[in-house]
Amino acid sequence: MNSVILSPSEIERENTRMQLEEESLVRLKNFPTTFSRKEILEYFKTEKKLNLPLSKEILENRNILHIPEEGIRESAIAIKRGTLKYYPTEEHFFLSAIVEENIATVIPLSTPLLILHESLDKKWNYVQSPFYRGWIKKEEILPISSQDRLLFEEPSKYIIITKPLIPYLNTFIDLGTKLPLLGIHDTYYEALLPTKEGITIHNISKEYAHIGYLPYTRVNILELAKEYLGIPYYWGAIENGVDCSFLIQSIFQVFGFTFPRDTEQQEKVVGRKKIDLKGKTELEKKEILSTLKYPLLLHKKGHILLALSPTQVIHAYGDAKKVILSSLENCVGTNLYPLLTSISILGKF
Repeated sequence: MNSVILSPSEIERENTRMQLEEESLVRLKNFPTTFSRKEILEYFKTEKKLNLPLSKEILENRNILHIPEEGIRESAIAIKRGTLKYYPTEEHFFLSAIVEENIATVIPLSTPLLILHESLDKKWNYVQSPFYRGWIKKEEILPISSQDRLLFEEPSKYIIITKPLIPYLNTFIDLGTKLPLLGIHDTYYEALLPTKEGITIHNISKEYAHIGYLPYTRVNILELAKEYLGIPYYWGAIENGVDCSFLIQSIFQVFGFTFPRDTEQQEKVVGRKKIDLKGKTELEKKEILSTLKYPLLLHKKGHILLALSPTQVIHAYGDAKKVILSSLENCVGTNLYPLLTSISILGKF
């Protein structure tokens, strides 16, 4: 039950495959040190179009007229659990009680970034993260050298956070966060963390972290997933919560996986083996699920679930407003079997 599903080298091969297949996944160290005006304009052309109308002021705040012909990509790091937006504005665009469509994603503390551009009001930076591109408040990031960015991007010695939402100063550290390791003591690790004053040494209790990635086993997957039960659901995983795809991304980061951020991207590239469920009857889906080994990932339109058995799942569910353990047949009053579109298997099953 607790045997290793994939080795670290096999996981890294999966990461390489996913990065080749999904353009949102990037290695910042591979980006050229300079950028061009044409490149930034191309990014803006492909940015998400919101369903709700944008004012002239919001569009002008992208500062398109002042993009230099050529510029240097500056490095930065998230100094809090920040929010990446599609457009540089504090204005809200609610499509429903839970969907704020200008929110792209949470940017976890210590996420390395590249600064590509500045807003007209000078309150926002347009940044590239390892899994998303968008606008973030300047107060949520710290400009650093490329050497310091690489220290967080690829530290030689590091700890992985194994508990969700650990309080740190005025923010939280997310499960799956990788921190450079400086020292080992009886009850805590000395690690580097960024603050608005700069990169500082912080003590992390050993109960919250592990040296290096955890072995990728079924027992470890289940233990990490259960840590999230009851944590609030928030669109984009902002505030002190998670959403369905961030839950999955964070859990598997602890093993060294680098998943894309969105459900559609995850369904597309995550998994060494895919089983298409579209067009299958409910009975056929149940029969397929009864033949597989668990845990594995299930997909429905706009949602991803961690299946613990042919009938039970853990997921961050908007209708429940939190992370729940539920049955597939009756999840907050909904039968999920007819809605399942595919299965992702991440191992040698």
